[in-house]
Amino acid sequence: MNNQLITYEEFKNTDLYQQFINENPSTGTLKVQVFTAYKAVPIPDAEIVVFKNIGNYKVVFFRGHTNSSGIIDNIVLPAPVNATTQTLEAPKYTIYDLTAIHVKYETIKQFEIGILGNIKVIQYIRMTPEVELEGVEQDGN
Repeated sequence: MNNQLITYEEFKNTDLYQQFINENPSTGTLKVQVFTAYKAVPIPDAEIVVFKNIGNYKVVFFRGHTNSSGIIDNIVLPAPVNATTQTLEAPKYTIYDLTAIHVKYETIKQFEIGILGNIKVIQYIRMTPEVELEGVEQDGN
């Protein structure tokens, strides 16, 4: 099933939006840190895309690039309201898909991220530099 790619702003004009926002009336935040070499070397300019499949749509909630420290911070995403920490109820969360892309590193890294209302989630992404071997053909011949 191919989902139609739309932005969050476009999604707000669909019939599915009201149900989604009723289930996710709060917001949570996401911080993404992209690095290599055991968190020692940040990776700037990695493209970060946060999306969710909703009905027949692939809704892009955020698209941006990491800064010189390999970080994107304060990505605000819809999330369910959670009870206080004094209850024994399991926390509610909404799952989003996160893709990290950088041409000089492993091209694509994909993650599922659970976002909770009024909570900041931190996602660390380790990428490995792509290595070109001289004299070796890429197709295995």
